[in-house]
Formats: sequence, structure tokens, C-alpha cells
Amino acid sequence: MATHLVPYNTAMQLGSGFNSFTQTLCINNAVVRETETLPGPSPAETGQSADLAEKKHISQSVTYKTSIIKKTTDVTNMMNINGAFTILNDQLKVEGSGKFIDTNIIKDSDFSVMVSVKVVNQVIYDHSLTKFQPIPNIKDMTQRHLVEIYGDSFISGWQEGGEFLAVLSIKAKERGDGQEIAAQAKIAFTRGKGEVDESDPKKLKIKLDAKFEKMKDSLINENEVSVSVAWTGGGQNLKHPEKDWDFNTMRDVALKFPDLCAKTPMRTHALLTKYTALRSFYTTQLSFDLPVYDKTGTYTNILEEAYLDYKAILGTIQVLAYGVFEQTKAIIDKTRNQNSEKPNAEAPPTTDVAPRKESAANSTTSVAKAPARVINSPPLLVTDPFPVTIAGLEEARLMCRYMMNRIVQEINNITIKPEIANDESRPLPFQSPFLFKLLLPIAVDVELKSTYADQAVAASTIDPDVLASKFTSVAQ
Repeated sequence: MATHLVPYNTAMQLGSGFNSFTQTLCINNAVVRETETLPGPSPAETGQSADLAEKKHISQSVTYKTSIIKKTTDVTNMMNINGAFTILNDQLKVEGSGKFIDTNIIKDSDFSVMVSVKVVNQVIYDHSLTKFQPIPNIKDMTQRHLVEIYGDSFISGWQEGGEFLAVLSIKAKERGDGQEIAAQAKIAFTRGKGEVDESDPKKLKIKLDAKFEKMKDSLINENEVSVSVAWTGGGQNLKHPEKDWDFNTMRDVALKFPDLCAKTPMRTHALLTKYTALRSFYTTQLSFDLPVYDKTGTYTNILEEAYLDYKAILGTIQVLAYGVFEQTKAIIDKTRNQNSEKPNAEAPPTTDVAPRKESAANSTTSVAKAPARVINSPPLLVTDPFPVTIAGLEEARLMCRYMMNRIVQEINNITIKPEIANDESRPLPFQSPFLFKLLLPIAVDVELKSTYADQAVAASTIDPDVLASKFTSVAQ
């Protein structure tokens, strides 16, 4: 049986239906054991008692990786989190414990490095789950509704072990130093190979180690640094409580993490098996075509990156609007096009409201899910720069929200009809976030004053045309 891994959370149960695209739980007991199936052997019969497990060595599968990351999808792919889950839930964790990392930090930083360790102690697969159990008397027998109820897979087992993931991001204090900081960090944190003096390689190695450590300390102490760490399994004694999370600590913890997971493992992933692997699925009277999400990964990653880009733009606009209101920032138009008074963008399209769905069975409980059909919207495009006012910033923020809504709707469309992810004639329903950013005004700092009145006077003396000419001359 072909299986698929998804991050584990405590709400999961063996036999529950699951949507592998949105990574959401569906109905419980979608697949059950046959009544005549004999119970599996006990741990004592297999020699896996607790006492024996503690005495013998545990075989493990360990994957250790240190890599430079340039986009958020590098992190989500490492965590086996689908882009659809990130977009629909606006988070990078599935346990419901909040956000693991601020995605804006990765996008704004000049350099980010990720240290990850995956440890697999054992994989528990329940081969006795073979009977597909449909719900009787379902009123809505459409394929869309059946997929909402059952999903396309079921939970068939667990993966136990541990996971450690740490991300260190560095942002230069001065914008002009970004490229130099990134180049130095790449050398310091990846330990590039250099020429070694064969006459005394040990002495040279010590000298190089000291040089790299000095470079790393300088990068961390002189720039903005953000550290995000998450782990499952391994216990609590990963490091000394008073020791900071720096790159050396991450590396030391990663090296000893497999040994810690051998003592205190946890469930890290659930195993998914498609219903098509069950003989009973074909023999049941309830038959429907399962959606095939195998070829949606590329398009979903594009949507995820665009969504996170617009999320970062939304935060930037909010900060800029606050600075203009407090008169600590002035804004100028990049093009200074006097003929453009407002963005030439079409109004957000009206979407049909999905009809009220009946309950899953003859009960009063209803399941609120995706719209009834695919909603095809024309591309939402902005062609002219936004006005250089607070009202223009608010208009830009509104359009940014419309773009994000379009991306969420496209994920819902793929959930209903995965084929659209491979449709080459289908245009993107939203504008590229990079083109959108070109239409935003530029922020210029206003000299800070001691009082609010003096600050207002300083802001009132700003001439946008003079600022624009200075900006153009610097750019040239």
C-alpha cells in the first residue's frame, strides 16, 4: 500500500478519514477492522516489552541537514506541511500551539540557515484496517460532499521518533550591507572548503576554526538576529537552561538529538493510505471518484509563496501608515505620475454563496466546508500607482486583502477540482506580489523632534517633489 506522511496531532485516530491536500481530519472510523480479524500479537509475544526495549539498542533512521534557506516553503517542505494548510490556517504548525516562526522574518532577512534532524525509531502500521465503512442514508450523494466527509485517505499508522528544527535569521542593520552580510554568513555557517596545508593540517584547522568563530560572533553581535526552535521528542534536557540558542548550540543539540529520542520518543507523523488501496472500497455500494492531488504541489507552492508575500506587504503597509500618521515618515511616489489619482483595479468580484448543505446523515449536525463549486474569477490587476496619502495606503491594504482572498479561494478550488492546478490555460486570479510592490509609495524618514508639535512642523516642510528628485538621482 502506498503511504503518505503528515505531521501528527493528538486529535488523530486510526481509521479516521483525512484530506491529504488540506491536511484536515474528516469523519472518524471511516475504515475499521474486519470482525473476523484476529488481534495482533502483544508486545510480550514479539519480545518488545518495556524492560527489553530499555536494555537493547534501538535501530534508528536519522536524517541530519544544515542548509541555507531563501523562502518559507523550504521550512514547510521540511516539516511535511502542505501549502494549502499554511494558507487556509495561516500558520506553520499543526498541533494548534500557535506559530512556530514569523514568516516575515525569513522574507526580510538577508541570510537564514536551517538545522534539522529527523529521527525515526519505528513505524507502526495497522494492517488490520481493511474495511471501508460508509455512512448510511446520506442525503447529499454528490462527489464533492462525499470527499468532504471521507477525504481521500485514512490514517493507517504512526511514525515514532523525534524531530528537531531550528532557523537562525540575520538581517543587516544597514540596508546597504545586506549582500556583504549574506556573503560572510554563507562562509561562516557553511564552512566552505579551502586549501589545506598538508605539512600541518591540524594547526591550520584550529586557525580556521578560530577565524570562523570570530566571524560568526561578529555577524551575530553587529546585526539583527532571530532564532526559532521547535522539537518533538528527545525530552527537555537538550541544552543547559541558561545557555542561549545560537548556531553552535543548535549544532550540538542536533548531534545528540538521536540518542535523546531513543530514550524519549514521541509520535511525529501519521501514515496515510488512500482508499483505493482497499478492496472493500470498490465493493461497497457507495462509490465516488477520489480527487488526485499528486500533481498539485508545484502550483500550491506558488500560491503559498504569493500568499506569504502579500502577508508581508500587508504588514509593511500597516507600519508605513502608522509612521505617516505619527509624522515620523513621509511617502513619495516612485514614478511621480501626476495623472494617476487612484489604482485602476477592478472591483472585487461577487462570489456565489454556497447553498446550505444537509447534514451528513439524518441528524441535525451539519458540516461547514468549501463552496459547492469551483469559482472562476477574472484576474485582479492593479496598473497605476497608489495615491501618496494615508487614504492611498488604506486602499493598497484593501487591495492586498482582496489578493489574499483570491489565493484562499484558489486553494478551495483545487480542493474541489485538482485538475485546475495543471491547466496551462488558466490565468492566475491574482496579481504578482512583486508587481504589486512596484506600485506602492516609498517611505522616507522624517527627522525626529522632541515634541509632537515640532514633529508636525518637520513633517509639514517635506516637499515630495524634492524627495522624489533626490531619490531618482541616488537611484541613477
